[in-house]
Amino acid sequence: MISLVDDRKLIGELNKILTLEHGHLGMYENYPDYKDKDIRRTFRRFMEIEIEHINKLKNTIRNLGGKPFAIVEGGNIIGRMLGITIQVSDIKNTLGSYSLIEKKSFEGYSKFVLDLEEDAEKRNQFIAEIAVSNMLEADLMHLWLKDKLKTMR
Repeated sequence: MISLVDDRKLIGELNKILTLEHGHLGMYENYPDYKDKDIRRTFRRFMEIEIEHINKLKNTIRNLGGKPFAIVEGGNIIGRMLGITIQVSDIKNTLGSYSLIEKKSFEGYSKFVLDLEEDAEKRNQFIAEIAVSNMLEADLMHLWLKDKLKTMR
C-alpha cells in the first residue's frame, strides 16, 4: 500500500494516472479513421470521456498545490506503465488491446481508490470519489470493447 498522506506522493500518483489518461486519449483520438460507424461514434465519445478524466485529474492536482504533467519515459506510455506491448494491426487486435488497457486502468484505479479510502482524511475521501467515477467509466469502456470484439466477424 502506498501512503497517500504526503501531498507530494499523492500528487505524484495523480500525475502517473494523468500520464495514463493521456495515453488513453491517444488511443481514441483517431476515431475518424475507422470504417465501422459504431466504432467511430463510440471512440469519439471515449475520447471525450478521456478528456474529462484528464481535466478532473489536472484540477485535483492544482487544488492540492501541484503542477499537472504527464510523466513521459519515452516510447509507448501505456505499454511502459502497464507492462504490455501494443501491436495493433487490425480492428480485432485494436479492440482486444484497448479492452485490456481499460481493464488494467480499472484495476489501477481500484487500488488507488482503496488506498485513499483507507485514510480517514476527508480530502482523500473526496479524491477517492473523483477517482471512482473515472474507474467506473474505464470498466464500462472495457466491457463495451470486450462486447464489440465478440460481435466482430
